[in-house]
Amino acid sequence: MRTIVSGAIRPRSGDLVLARVTRLGHHRHIESPNGRRALLNLDDEIIVAYGDRYATDQFESRVPTSLGRTQFVASGGIASQVLSRNQSVHAATQIVPIGLIGDDGGRPLNLMDFALQPVLPDRGRPPTVAVLGTAMSSGKTTTVRYLVNGLSRAGIRTGAAKATGTGSGNDFWCMIDAGAHTMLDFTDVGFSSTYRQPLGLLEHKLRELVDHLTEAGSLINLIEIADGIYQDETSRLLDCSTFHELIDGIIFAAPDAMGATAGVTHLQQLGYDVLGVSGLLTRSPLSAREAERATMLPVLESDQLRDVHISAPLLGVPYARLRADEIDAHQINTDEITADERRRKETSGLPSRKRYAVQLTGAARATVGTH
Repeated sequence: MRTIVSGAIRPRSGDLVLARVTRLGHHRHIESPNGRRALLNLDDEIIVAYGDRYATDQFESRVPTSLGRTQFVASGGIASQVLSRNQSVHAATQIVPIGLIGDDGGRPLNLMDFALQPVLPDRGRPPTVAVLGTAMSSGKTTTVRYLVNGLSRAGIRTGAAKATGTGSGNDFWCMIDAGAHTMLDFTDVGFSSTYRQPLGLLEHKLRELVDHLTEAGSLINLIEIADGIYQDETSRLLDCSTFHELIDGIIFAAPDAMGATAGVTHLQQLGYDVLGVSGLLTRSPLSAREAERATMLPVLESDQLRDVHISAPLLGVPYARLRADEIDAHQINTDEITADERRRKETSGLPSRKRYAVQLTGAARATVGTH
């Protein structure tokens, strides 16, 4: 922090602001950079980022048009003006901005200033699977976490990313704790929130996240998409060619059989290869049976998601606790993958989860060989 910028300024999404807590409401904690949930007190001064928020179980809010009094709408550190709230939550914590955080020249700093630089991976993209759901809290993050944990325990370098949503450390840290080889989210590419961001920018940043996971040597990329498939940004992403190009398959999380059936049908109509169903409905054996019968897809409980002998073939990862020499037999030249991909797209235009094989690196062979 070099300067404090105040006065007649219209903040932008991602701008950093120093603010004082004037009334405690729904959020009484703020996440520190190391993941600790620090307790808020009246008159605390906090540095947060402006951002729009879309949370059906909490708040809808937008970046205000001035540096006037506003609200603290997400414990990850989001300042925003509340438009509506779910009746199950208290009013938002009130904050008063002191000023934007600026550089030496008085220019307001924005999260985009700290975004990762784009990379061009020198290897083919590994299988990339998205996890979507009916809505918030349908079981998407839990699904990704169990997949990450099972694959990682088997020595498979698993990359995870959350491509949309509102900045929060919870998803990041739980994937790290589950064993993710690399974990990124939209804040790493400059967003405080993806709500109300232009589609072209979302597509661009989604590709950057996938490129970074690929560059890091992941053998499988798992991409979580926040909220439900009817949320505006999610809906537009599902319709765009970039998402079709980058995503090989989808696992759909739902709280009940009806939601699962509607979601799977919608995604299949859009041309996606839905690999299976998971989420809150797996708590009920009856609901799981209903969903399996209605969708004709496997319904995966947490233990099954974590079982690499189930998850690896489902996701397209050639794993069977192979010896190093057996793994070599699965190795495919990157150019061949690219050529095969090009031919597939020219002939079908539709995604297929089986279109890739994985180029295992030397490091991965060593890791797998120890298990």
